[in-house]
Amino acid sequence: MMKRRTLLNATAAAASALLLPAAQGQTSAYPNKPIKMIVPYAPGISPDIVARLIGNKLSIALGQPIIIDNRPGAGGMIGAEFAAAAPGDGYNLFFTVKGVMSIAPHLYPTAKYNAMKDFKAISQILLVPHIITATPNAPYNTLKEMVEYAKKNPDTINYASAGVGSQPHVALEAWAKRMGIKLKHIPYKSNPGPDVMSGVVDIYLEASTTAIPSIQAGKVKALAVSGSERIPTLPNVPTVTEFGGNLDPNGVIGNSWHGIYTPASTPDEIVNKLNTEIVKIVNMPDIQARLRFLGLTPTGTNAATLASGAASDFAYWGALIKELGITVE
Repeated sequence: MMKRRTLLNATAAAASALLLPAAQGQTSAYPNKPIKMIVPYAPGISPDIVARLIGNKLSIALGQPIIIDNRPGAGGMIGAEFAAAAPGDGYNLFFTVKGVMSIAPHLYPTAKYNAMKDFKAISQILLVPHIITATPNAPYNTLKEMVEYAKKNPDTINYASAGVGSQPHVALEAWAKRMGIKLKHIPYKSNPGPDVMSGVVDIYLEASTTAIPSIQAGKVKALAVSGSERIPTLPNVPTVTEFGGNLDPNGVIGNSWHGIYTPASTPDEIVNKLNTEIVKIVNMPDIQARLRFLGLTPTGTNAATLASGAASDFAYWGALIKELGITVE
């Protein structure tokens, strides 16, 4: 009996020893094929530019290609729905922004993704101010002049956004209501920048990433910067709060963030590995310099910081949208 029991215990121990390295090997072998990074906006828009910048470095760090998969539309919701349904195997990343995770869900109660439950945070990449840009021939050069013009000429100013429910859409609606003016919304699936430059659209709340190069080249006018601090690259452009202190305290309405998530079922070991590499990338001197030149503030946080910040923004925007009565047209 003792010999039999000893034999059984030895067999069980041997089986466990064989299983343990196999399980560890699955994690240590990650990644062993290309990784998809889903971006819920069109190529050329701020999140796409930063996703490619980070993706190139991450590809080198992990030794596998990072494939950018642009899925624009519905204010970023098409990409979010696709990412939420993707396998949680570490080969599907979601490069997203505050608007998709904290704003759009309140405007689309039937959305096929739950921003707070369907994803697992990896890292916040950066904070991004937005700039109210205007077509070069607009009859106003500042936010103050634009508001005065809008009051004298109601329903004549239109503005572009990255889609219904996107942050540029809801932020400008919120500001318009607080400033007592009306603006016409024109949602885009593609990059609206060229149409602002040519005068097809009057104004656009554009991320500093793409706005600054266009402003410096004289292709658009800069009317105001979101938040309460001017951008060092554009020291002469006033902030929205310089026009009205209640418009954007601490950038809570106009500022955004970029972050990387993965489907909720992704193993924590993979999330931790990705976070480690992404934080290293954000802290690289060349990445820091590039992001700051574009008016961005690199952060490179741990996963918990992104998760808690997104939850706080989700609660804030839910209350604000209800207060202002903003609805999807």
